[in-house]
Amino acid sequence: MPFVEIDQRRVHYTARPGGHRAVVFLHGGFGSSSDLWADTMAALPPEWSAYAIDNFLHSDAPPEGYSVAAFAKRAAGFVRALKLDRPVFAGHSMGGVVCQLIAIDHPASVGGLVLVCTGASMTNHQLARDLLDDLRKGGGTADSLRAISAHWFRTAPPAFFERYVASAAQAPLDAMIAVQESLIAADTRLRLTEINVPTLVVFGAHDTGRTIDHARTLVAGIRGSELAVMADSGHTPMAETPAAFNSAFHAFLNRLVPVPA
Repeated sequence: MPFVEIDQRRVHYTARPGGHRAVVFLHGGFGSSSDLWADTMAALPPEWSAYAIDNFLHSDAPPEGYSVAAFAKRAAGFVRALKLDRPVFAGHSMGGVVCQLIAIDHPASVGGLVLVCTGASMTNHQLARDLLDDLRKGGGTADSLRAISAHWFRTAPPAFFERYVASAAQAPLDAMIAVQESLIAADTRLRLTEINVPTLVVFGAHDTGRTIDHARTLVAGIRGSELAVMADSGHTPMAETPAAFNSAFHAFLNRLVPVPA
């Protein structure tokens, strides 16, 4: 179980060796973990190395406390600590907001973005507020997180879903609440033009949380960004429709580093 020290805090991550180019994966909120990206990392083209930061389960709290801004600062520190050369950051849901903040506030750390089922703002996003209330009332138990996590998947293998819930139930309740509060308060809409790296925006056509309007806002605001729609997926396409997700993801990476003839 590898750790790296960032700002005098131990940060857990998983890794898959590969080529000199790297992708750093960031998970979502509500107790999500680096495990969500395990299959995506394994399927990555061999010329890419992969790293996934685990912010909830095994890592220390950031010195500033739990927030999307603190996670962005941690991710930039991760790049420096591992001496990565402008990696691509791929973030799901909350992790996608962290990705935006990295590109805006720490641009030297980023060579590209993959923003999966995320957005620039939660204005008029009542579901996010309702689920935060559910988390507070449910106390972070497996049953409460099972009900919350059901919103993340249109279809998912039962064993995978139960493993996801069991992992989420181990996350600190105060951390999940603090991060969700910071996520609801975050708004990058007026700063999207500051993102100047190749960007792929992934939208699940059946996502009831992050709608197509969220994806269109990102594409309109980030110069040169492109949209990939996962026709059969809900909020978590890397787990629900991995073949379609990997096809779009790998094509994007190949445009950054073309595969040798």
